[in-house]
Amino acid sequence: MKKKSNKSSITKKIAWSLVLAAKKVKNLQNDDSTIFLVSKNINNIIYKFEYNQEKKKVLKNNFILDSYITQLFNIFLPIIFNTKHNPYLIGHLAQTLDGYIATESGESKYISSQDNIKHIHMLRAISDVIIVGANTVRLDNPKLTTRLVEGKSPMRITLDKKNILKDGYDVFTNKDNNSFKIIDEKIKSKNSNIFQLPVINNAFQEEDIITLINKLNKRIVFIEGGGTTISRFYESGKLDRLHLCICPIILGKGRSSFLTKKESKLENIFEHSIAHYKMGEDVLCDVDLTRP
Repeated sequence: MKKKSNKSSITKKIAWSLVLAAKKVKNLQNDDSTIFLVSKNINNIIYKFEYNQEKKKVLKNNFILDSYITQLFNIFLPIIFNTKHNPYLIGHLAQTLDGYIATESGESKYISSQDNIKHIHMLRAISDVIIVGANTVRLDNPKLTTRLVEGKSPMRITLDKKNILKDGYDVFTNKDNNSFKIIDEKIKSKNSNIFQLPVINNAFQEEDIITLINKLNKRIVFIEGGGTTISRFYESGKLDRLHLCICPIILGKGRSSFLTKKESKLENIFEHSIAHYKMGEDVLCDVDLTRP
C-alpha cells in the first residue's frame, strides 16, 4: 500500500514567495556552500525546502511539488543558485515561429502571451539589474518594473552611447530613482544617474559593462533586450543563459532575433543544453549557454 503523504499543497503565490525567499538566502549565504535551506513563515505556517546547488535539485521539502511548482523551481532556482563568482547574465527573447522578434518597423507588443509577460516580470524580480538597449526604450517605452508579480523592481540600466534618450520615457520616471544610463565617456553630462564607458567601434565593450556591474556588486543581470544587445553579449560569450520564448505566429518579415556573424561550418557550431516548458500558448526554451 502506498504511504499517504502528510505534505500539504501550496498556492502559486506561496510558491513564488519561496522563490523570492531563495534569492534572499543566496544573498546572505554568498559563499562556497552547496546546500541551501530556504524557509518562509506565511500565515504562521513555515514552508521550507533544501536545495542542492551542484545537482540543481530540491532534495527535501515539506509541501507538495506539483507540476507548476516543479517547473517554477526548475526555471528560477538554477539562476538564483548559480555558481559563478562574477555576475550571472541571462537574456530573454520572444520570437515568432519564423524567427522574428518584431515587425520591420520595430513593433513587438505583444508577440508573446500574457503568461510569458508575467515570466519576464518574474525574471526582473530575481535580478539585481536589468540592461536594455536604447532602441528598446525608444520603440517599446517599457517601465521595466515588477508590477505584475511580488518582488522589488531592480536597478535599470539603458545603453545609450550617444545620450539621445530624454527623461520622459517611462523607464526614467519611476519613483524609485533607480534608473541609469551608460553613455560615451567623451560626452559631458551633469546627470547623476549616468555611468560613462569608452565606445570602441561604435559600441560599448561587454567586458567593460560587466566590470561596471561587478563594481556595483550586482550578481544577477537580466539582459532584457533588444535583439542586438542580447546578440552582442551572446557572441562575446558573456551570456550564461537564454530564455527563448517561441510564439505560435508567423510574421513573414521582420527583425531577426539573433544578429550574429554567420558560421559556415556546422562542425564549429556549439550545441547548447536546453529544456522546454509550456507557457500559455507559447513554448519557453531554457537554454544553458555554459560551455563545458
